[in-house]
Amino acid sequence: MAQEVRRRKHVSVAYSANNKVSEQLSRGMIFRQLMLNLSGAITTSAGGDNDAADVRKAGEWGAVQRIDIIANGSDVIKSISGEALWWLNRFMFGQAPEESALIGAGGDDPTFDSTLILPFWMPRAIKPFDTALDARRLSDLRIEVTWGDQNDVLAPAGASAFGTAPTLDVYSLESFNPPSNVAFNQWRVWTIEETITAAATEHQIKLPVGHIYRGFLINTYSDDVDVATILNNAKLRSGTTVFADVSEEILKADYVQSNGVAPAPGRNATKSSDDGWYMLDLVTDGRLAEGIDTLGFSELELVFDVNAPGTTDKIKIWPQQIIPVRGGG
Repeated sequence: MAQEVRRRKHVSVAYSANNKVSEQLSRGMIFRQLMLNLSGAITTSAGGDNDAADVRKAGEWGAVQRIDIIANGSDVIKSISGEALWWLNRFMFGQAPEESALIGAGGDDPTFDSTLILPFWMPRAIKPFDTALDARRLSDLRIEVTWGDQNDVLAPAGASAFGTAPTLDVYSLESFNPPSNVAFNQWRVWTIEETITAAATEHQIKLPVGHIYRGFLINTYSDDVDVATILNNAKLRSGTTVFADVSEEILKADYVQSNGVAPAPGRNATKSSDDGWYMLDLVTDGRLAEGIDTLGFSELELVFDVNAPGTTDKIKIWPQQIIPVRGGG
């Protein structure tokens, strides 16, 4: 029988201000991706306070502080903020996801409704199905959403409450009856956050070793505004072996131009822009064999040449790590 696909709704994750809410996902098939639809409405103060300058850096997805996909009770497969998922969609699918037009448009009590994809099978890969999530053998699978509140969407002066509490509706694209010889690798994403307190030519961030790295999504921001003035240069190295050594300008242009990624102008938030968002990609031909296999490595680190232009300067990194199926001896 040929492989078949199914699209279906799994759960609606209800809002709980500044709390975690967990929901079970159905198992039994192979997850290619989740489609996450965020909707709700904000009550604004008199006079609106809903201009672009009032919109927080993450826009409406600031309501979703973190999304975790957890297997077998404790195995975190994905851990990413709503904001970072928006930018991951932009890089991996080549265009900026739609935003709700009323957020930042100046009117009172704006509604929002937008959708992002949380992929398990890897875009821009020759065999994306190799990283699909085989849920058939899992004892448990759940999505855990860490909610923020209305002030994570609009500045505190602009939002008094959610008029309609946000909801995150979770849909899936799954398949069954896969080829019997498919061995699924696991694509993990997690978050590293660093505070930059002073200019440094070698700000080092140690990475765990033992698996394969596809690349890194990187964000630099100063006083909650995306900026390109923090990062001067980026390196990826293990001991004396340097896998990447590129300036900020090259890091910015390389992935975007090589992969035909459209610009993201006119964000709802003036604090959010292409400035300060980068993709360091280690796979240029779509074959995961180009990734860095760190099995046997004693160390791997990202090394940044950085400035500290503001009061609070941050760099966030979302490693894209592949947990491969290793052959037996």
